[in-house]
Amino acid sequence: MELWYAYSLSALVLLGGQRFLYKVAAARNCSTFMTTFVFMATVALLAGAVTLIRQPEINAPGFLIFISLANSLTFASATLCHIQALKHVPAAVAYPLIRMNIVLVVLFAVFFLQESLALQQVLGLMFSLATVWILGRDRSSDFQNGLRGRGLLLVFLAMLAGGLSAITCKFAADHTDIWAFITLSYIFSPLFTLALSPRMFAGTQDQGQGRLALGIGLVMGLLNLAGFYLFLKALALGPLSIVAVVNGMHFLVPVLLAVIFFKERLDASRLLGLGMALAALWLLRA
Repeated sequence: MELWYAYSLSALVLLGGQRFLYKVAAARNCSTFMTTFVFMATVALLAGAVTLIRQPEINAPGFLIFISLANSLTFASATLCHIQALKHVPAAVAYPLIRMNIVLVVLFAVFFLQESLALQQVLGLMFSLATVWILGRDRSSDFQNGLRGRGLLLVFLAMLAGGLSAITCKFAADHTDIWAFITLSYIFSPLFTLALSPRMFAGTQDQGQGRLALGIGLVMGLLNLAGFYLFLKALALGPLSIVAVVNGMHFLVPVLLAVIFFKERLDASRLLGLGMALAALWLLRA
């Protein structure tokens, strides 16, 4: 097994566990803002300590700041939309749709990074679109009355922002120090979260479960730090189109855990959608 592939699989498990905690935070009525802010601040502090100990030599500090700002803005937007969407859309629908940002990432890798796209990957893109259509048609009672449109809009925004975030990670992994990038990204991310949260979710912020939100945010930070580092290592050693596809599989972890712990049902339509998503991600591999 290639080292970058092992890194990708490890990141899949860790980031999948972190994404499941999004569902826990939403189900326990934790503040989206507090959970996200604590998680990002935890990563910033720990990564900053590692960076200070290592004292890396930064050859292009301007590029490091720019790519960190770009990643922070897109990642903060994706995270806020992701958590808030789970308050309106079942995990079995939200996670697969959000992870279809892999289509955006693969297309970028092909047209801008000149990575080749085989016939099976073209089929994978078609399966991805079919997945969006199947899961987007879900009209079950799991959707809160009158909020289906809002939930799917948040899912779409999380999908788009997440894809852009992954692309910035590839440039950072190839051209700058990984730990310095993580540190700056998560220093900027809480600031963007502070700025975006009141505007995006004015009047919808939950106030309860403050201590639980703190605890969930801390655990999310630990899982994300380890998973994000391994993801960046995989990107530095392997191609974006493959690493992003493997990492995109992490949505299966929270979906399955939601079925186990939150008793979310998997009817025929959702099972078909999950199957199509798995087929798409498998076909999109190099």
